[in-house]
Amino acid sequence: MNITRVEFTSIHVHGTHQWVFVEVTDDDGNTGLAELAGPEAATGIAQLTAGYAERLRLSPPDGEADVTAVLGLSAADLEADRPRATAVSALRTAIADAQARRAGISLTEFLGGRATGSVQLYGNMNRSMLPDDGGPRDRSPEAFAAAAREAIRRGYEVVKCAPFDEAQSPFEEPGLPEAARGGIDRIAAVREAIGPDVPLFVDCHSRFDLDSGIALEISLRESNVAWYEEAVDGLKDPETMKKIREHATMDVAGAESGYGVALFHRLIEDGVMDVVMPDIKFCGGAGEAVAIGRALEPIAAGSVSMHSPSGPASQLASAHATAAFQGARPLEHAWGEVDWRPSVLEPAERIESGRIYIPEGPGLGANLDGSTVEARGRRWTL
Repeated sequence: MNITRVEFTSIHVHGTHQWVFVEVTDDDGNTGLAELAGPEAATGIAQLTAGYAERLRLSPPDGEADVTAVLGLSAADLEADRPRATAVSALRTAIADAQARRAGISLTEFLGGRATGSVQLYGNMNRSMLPDDGGPRDRSPEAFAAAAREAIRRGYEVVKCAPFDEAQSPFEEPGLPEAARGGIDRIAAVREAIGPDVPLFVDCHSRFDLDSGIALEISLRESNVAWYEEAVDGLKDPETMKKIREHATMDVAGAESGYGVALFHRLIEDGVMDVVMPDIKFCGGAGEAVAIGRALEPIAAGSVSMHSPSGPASQLASAHATAAFQGARPLEHAWGEVDWRPSVLEPAERIESGRIYIPEGPGLGANLDGSTVEARGRRWTL
């Protein structure tokens, strides 16, 4: 992969949120697309990505899997440094896309899978309820119930919410903290709205600790919650998450910012969680996500569910990765953020009836739409 050009694009979404993309072009004119993430995506991480790309230009890797070796970075280095992991992950995904385009095959096929028309999603309603340019949105139990009904109307067969706005450990009282009561009321409203049979996932954004996390799990049983995500940060405190899992009657999930096959393998082998959530923006890219799935499926079937509250380029690459290994759970989709989102890609992102449809064509099958970038974003090189 001989890199001749690296270009960045940012598009304002709402509030302080933006989507940041990187495009890597080879000497035959094949351009691969990926996303950067994090509050410094358009500044420090973009600078880091450009620097790594220049080193790869001087010492071209044979393929995306060789990027870390060429850069002299170990898995341990990247486990410990999220900005580096983010830059490397984006370059690996972009290079894989460019190489798939050069080969004339879909990214799914390039990653070792069979081309497929669509991938099942589950509906994360949190982004639809975050503050927008008009200010905060209603996050009452009634608003959560309305969003859950909208998720069902859109065809999602699984609903996820992140309801614990007021809670943040440490807490003064033992057991279930009073600060969690608002979140429990929101969950109860969602359950009533979607009925008893729709699986309900709850993301806690690492707001709890051991005592409160165990107490909360008991409370979640009353709403028949199927998935208990990140009561604590399982990467920073795996022993606490393991103890919570030992008490849990539902799937315990997490590790959305982890890097590399070895890390995710340890989490499952050590019993830290039931389900790991590699995100191609952090885990090493689309190729590494597939490697994680293939490594874990034989030892723990159904233990990989890709994290993807992402922009449209990362969502599409995650769909290709999900399609490329057997046993993958439905892919996350954070719907309802902005109504113009599909126009960011050409052809436009197509999500219908709880599925994302993968465009025909080599690589991702889509590119950034020039008119949308011109109207809503900016491009630059470093």
